[in-house]
Amino acid sequence: MIQKVVFLGAPSTGKSTLSEALADRLNTLSVTEYGREYWIEHQVDRRLTPEQLLHIAQVQNQWEDEAEQKAQHYLFCDTNAFTTWHFACHYHTTPLPELTKLAHASWQRYDLVVLCDNDIPYDDTWERSGDANRSEFQQFLEQYLITHGIHFITVSGTVKSRVTQVLSALDSLTSRLNKTASPVC
Repeated sequence: MIQKVVFLGAPSTGKSTLSEALADRLNTLSVTEYGREYWIEHQVDRRLTPEQLLHIAQVQNQWEDEAEQKAQHYLFCDTNAFTTWHFACHYHTTPLPELTKLAHASWQRYDLVVLCDNDIPYDDTWERSGDANRSEFQQFLEQYLITHGIHFITVSGTVKSRVTQVLSALDSLTSRLNKTASPVC
């Protein structure tokens, strides 16, 4: 059984770096963020249409499903449909209903949700929306997870420290899963 881990956080909180570091460490796969690649090629005036955002979420799920077939024990996902939904809310106020469904269903896809803290310096690259948006996005994500009762861990500090925090959470998760899978007489 593959344990799927999703990394959330505002732009420039280390999701990609952490996902790749853990995949390297555990000899498995990291699913990159399709939305970033798509945005770079298709944005017009730094925006995408609601239909394009739906497409991003659908392809992200497809990439995860394909990678899950090749992963070894764990699959690390750089983002999810909820993140795309959040961008749709931010830029268009009302996301397409199909994207909203994908966002709500996304929580069932993962064994561990990791919120990457914004305690690292902001990397102000041209494709990002600015440090002010980072704080706003981070607050929204944390509040959403808490309000909706979605279990998550927050990781902070250096990449090495974050890797250690996720590995510890995975050890706990594996222990819980083993206990529930063990037959009881």
